[in-house]
Amino acid sequence: MRSCTVRFGGFLIFVGVLWLSIQYVNWSAFTPLQRADFVIAGGLALLLCFAVAFWSRSLLVDEIVHLIALVVGAAMLGLIISGSGAVDWANWAGPVRAEKTLSFDGSFATDATEPSITLQLTNGDATVQVWDRNTYQIVVRARARGWSQNDAEKALEQTDLQPQLSATGIVFIVPRAPLGFSRVEADVDVFLPESRYAELRMETLNGSLDISTPVITDRAFLKTLNGRITVTGLMAKQSAILDTLNGRISGTLMASEAQISTANGEIELDLGSLDGKYRLSALNGHISLRVPPDPMSNTGYSVTAKSLFGSVDVRLPEFTFSEQDHRRVEGATSNFTTAATKITIQANTTNGRIQIR
Repeated sequence: MRSCTVRFGGFLIFVGVLWLSIQYVNWSAFTPLQRADFVIAGGLALLLCFAVAFWSRSLLVDEIVHLIALVVGAAMLGLIISGSGAVDWANWAGPVRAEKTLSFDGSFATDATEPSITLQLTNGDATVQVWDRNTYQIVVRARARGWSQNDAEKALEQTDLQPQLSATGIVFIVPRAPLGFSRVEADVDVFLPESRYAELRMETLNGSLDISTPVITDRAFLKTLNGRITVTGLMAKQSAILDTLNGRISGTLMASEAQISTANGEIELDLGSLDGKYRLSALNGHISLRVPPDPMSNTGYSVTAKSLFGSVDVRLPEFTFSEQDHRRVEGATSNFTTAATKITIQANTTNGRIQIR
């Protein structure tokens, strides 16, 4: 009886993890190479579980290893199924999709303090760009699934997609069900008048974040669990945080204080000429930084870069190395102490190369 109970419990866990991996992980956000890496890593994890179970003499260890193997196997199977097209019919929310597009317009008070923008999504992409109008516009493209057209449309109607608009800011939050699960997905595009903003906050669980035109803000906070982050001319006068678990971070950035991190993806940025400290980290990915040409030598750089399993290459004009080997570089340009603009770079990656040019 005990053995049957444990096996049935393991089967239910396997089915549950498989279902969750199909429903709530946006596998399409990963490149084919990344998905292949996941499958290989899952296979290695299963082989490791087999080795531990083979040598173990503890029933408790055996059961824990068995549970880990079930979870890993279910997640990998969910990845494979998600790419096969069968996921559309396995969706718990139903195979029928309803869609609608909403648009909201307004303007900020001319005598108000610098406005703030907050976007929080569950599943969907967020884009912010500046245009040549004095008003703003928010375009929401929402989708929901159901077992019938009426069911899908009802899910959309029951979800509050109305942004909170005021003379000093915009707040748009897609409601999240318990544990962050939701039948409703929403992409949002925000068009803003050219101005300086107090804060720009963009978050999503599964989706990309894109600032597609130059934007000036005091503070920027961009975070996604699974998706890329792209910034085109983002200037953060005080601080910037760009964080993703799985995805690439790229674009042009200027910030007084910046933290840029990804667990699985590349960081590729052009840095602007603004006093700043940049801390960059990648667990599995390359870091590539380009600095602007400076013929007048008005900008100085201090660099500390380290890769555990990759190479480090720093090629800056008049750069003096205080420490240098294949995987670690530390030093500064000869004009760093006297330069009008000082940029400090700290870059670390576990598995990937670092290039600063």
